[in-house]
Amino acid sequence: MKHIPKVPLVATVAATAALLIAPATSAQVATTPSPTVTTYPSAAQGAADITVDTGTKYQTIDGFGAATPIWGDANGQWTTAETQTLVGLGPGQLGMSIVRTGVSPVSNEWSYLVNSLKTAKSYGSNVKILASPWTAPANFKTNNSRVNGGKLKADYYDDYANHLNSFVQYLKGKSIAVDVTSVQNEPDWHPNYDSMDWTGQELAKFVKEQGAKVKDTQLMVAESMGFNRSYTDPTLKDAAARANIGYVGGHLYDAESQGNLSAYPLAAQYGKNQWMTEWNLHAADGNGSNIWGNPSNATVWNETLDNIMRTVHKSMESNWSAYVWWYGRRFYSFIGDGEAQYGTTKGAVLKRGQAFSQFSKYVRPGYQRVLLTKSSKASGLEVTAYQGDGKITLVVLNRSTKAVDNAIVQVPQKVSQAEYYITSQSQGAASGSTALNGDQVTVSVGARSISTVVLTL
Repeated sequence: MKHIPKVPLVATVAATAALLIAPATSAQVATTPSPTVTTYPSAAQGAADITVDTGTKYQTIDGFGAATPIWGDANGQWTTAETQTLVGLGPGQLGMSIVRTGVSPVSNEWSYLVNSLKTAKSYGSNVKILASPWTAPANFKTNNSRVNGGKLKADYYDDYANHLNSFVQYLKGKSIAVDVTSVQNEPDWHPNYDSMDWTGQELAKFVKEQGAKVKDTQLMVAESMGFNRSYTDPTLKDAAARANIGYVGGHLYDAESQGNLSAYPLAAQYGKNQWMTEWNLHAADGNGSNIWGNPSNATVWNETLDNIMRTVHKSMESNWSAYVWWYGRRFYSFIGDGEAQYGTTKGAVLKRGQAFSQFSKYVRPGYQRVLLTKSSKASGLEVTAYQGDGKITLVVLNRSTKAVDNAIVQVPQKVSQAEYYITSQSQGAASGSTALNGDQVTVSVGARSISTVVLTL
């Protein structure tokens, strides 16, 4: 994790004609109303603007999520209510399906995590836990320190594997399954906080020789800063090492400028799902301005839509299976942390959380992304479609300043119910109208918005 991103992604606003729009009632961020859906069965058939082809399938989705606090004591972890807000599927909740947590090098700190992780597993739906270590215990390392990088001593590889396994087994003993365990957070970054250096070859050697000792979880490499493939390629190219991992992961810091916000054919070749496991951007606050608690702040919304949500969309188009933001509770994140200088209320849902929920709440684990085509009317939209649970779900970004009404979505079979949800500068996870006729649904989506169409077949 970097406390301040080195280079914010450039906000780009598409100026092309859009498809889909319809303002719904503006909602306060912390008080999103229960969804209400209006349908009009008599809508006339017309030429499709978005055509979904479920016969062509892409990646399977593992989920969308964020991290718990990595440092601090038990009092600093998510409360039960905060965890429920983040993972729940009810009104005003965000539907996260991945919770990332740290693996402290000090085992007596592991108990701090139990309440929030147990709540996430029991209250959420199919929630996965990702455990990421920032460092090994200091005496395992060449610099005898938790901070400023340093390498794992060669004669401590087995001890480190046992350390990771002990963490997994500790939580298993508390009835919490750790689904995925990373070998190292950011092996290419050595700041003056918890960190540890690895090369791609060292990571491959470790998982090849020691990976099987970490039981009841699936290992991940390598969570590099910019999803640098040189940290994961050596493991993927070694059959014995490859057999000991379940996933490859990486972060988005400078990844796009390096060409790494893109498909990863080598990982796909070997059936290893790719996860984006951290990004943190809040350039909008300048020098600590009190803007984040205001749901209609334009600067915050533009950063959310043009940077954060755009990269979620692009990650899905790149065939990645998960997108995990940095802290779930922070003034620039999904629920507020209550820091007065930034204007948020602790535990209250923020606009960025509502925007993220357009993916996390409706694109569920196990869904598959499917092919779609767009008409010229829809060419300015950024759209992905998914199939699962007897539904077809579309997430639509309209980053244009223009709005187009009456966009027609065509799917391969008759739709029994259509739902539509939208987040924009003036709306927060608000429900909107749909017009349903057989295998077509007509919706309208506002300018500068992200929206979700949920079609029950």
